[in-house]
Amino acid sequence: MAKNTADDANTFTVTTRFETLARRPGGLRREEALQAAQTAVEEIAPDFGNWADRELEQLIAAVRCIDPKSPDLKVLVEAVAVHARRVRDVGTTMGYELLTFVADKLCEILEAVEAGAEYRQNLVDCHLEALLLSRQERYRNMKPDQVPELSAGLVEMGKMIASPPIAK
Repeated sequence: MAKNTADDANTFTVTTRFETLARRPGGLRREEALQAAQTAVEEIAPDFGNWADRELEQLIAAVRCIDPKSPDLKVLVEAVAVHARRVRDVGTTMGYELLTFVADKLCEILEAVEAGAEYRQNLVDCHLEALLLSRQERYRNMKPDQVPELSAGLVEMGKMIASPPIAK
């Protein structure tokens, strides 16, 4: 059997529909599109804190509706996950890296529950507290590595979702 070497490899490019659309005549140049995006971010940035606060309020309200014994648990968890994903998906763009990190870890827990893991209120509550903490002025502009104990603790909690809860 012949051994493949780097010289044997054939490289070819595939033009996707997105690339075709992006390169069609009449569109914005890359620099113009980036500038327009940056301008849009700067316009909405002053209200981001208010938006994030409203989104967190809705997330907390959705968590309060969860009954772990409900036959609709996955639907209830999905309602929470919608808000957690919204926060996660825009936080870093707006300069809130810690908020994004915490929301991402909460999303991981919620996804595990949706996949069949046991819903553990204590893990969700810890993430809610961390989200509220990350919105405080002191922590607002921090990165996850600037609060290593919090970051490591949330990562460990994510690992716990696959573990059975400790008996009381």
